Amino acid sequence: MAIKLTRRARKKAAAREQIIAVAIELFSRHGLEGVTVEHIADVADLGKGTIYNYFKTKEDIVVAYMVEKEKEVQARLSGLMKMKGTLASILTEYIRLQFRLKRPYHRFVRIFLGQMFLHTEAFIPYMLDMQKAIDPNLEALFDGLKKRELLRQDLATPELINTFKTVHLGLTALWAVEGPPFRGTEKVLRQEIKLFCEGLETKK
Repeated sequence: MAIKLTRRARKKAAAREQIIAVAIELFSRHGLEGVTVEHIADVADLGKGTIYNYFKTKEDIVVAYMVEKEKEVQARLSGLMKMKGTLASILTEYIRLQFRLKRPYHRFVRIFLGQMFLHTEAFIPYMLDMQKAIDPNLEALFDGLKKRELLRQDLATPELINTFKTVHLGLTALWAVEGPPFRGTEKVLRQEIKLFCEGLETKK
């Protein structure tokens, strides 16, 4: 059953979306350093104080934007659940597809990771929100791979998810630092997933 928002809640949500949309457009054109909160408020036709009611810093706006993008990316990954191939090829494509979908936002991924590492405590609510989109997909993926006997049955899915997310995070950091055309990342991605899968595959 859908929850009906109050008029005040709808206005707050609309203002937040407006701030994010305007800020990201300005950041894309002028870079993060070239845009002030005053500039964002002026273009969004909102008071500067209103911006600070929702976001403490410009970087927080980018983080909120990337959380929404992550949810969109995760929504497009369901097709991989039925992908044919080896365990390594499926997991490699899982990460490769995410990098492809996030390539237009590469500069914002860098800011996102910076906030995660520099301001971890403030970042935690955003991370928890992201996990709600990421974990169900990974659970379905690993459970499906077990049913297809591509993955060992004795491995606990929650532990698999946490370990794989750690591998994914490292590769994402490399991808963010390297930048286009990502040749080094592609090579490391194949090698790391191959090694990761050697202890996970069903022995026949």
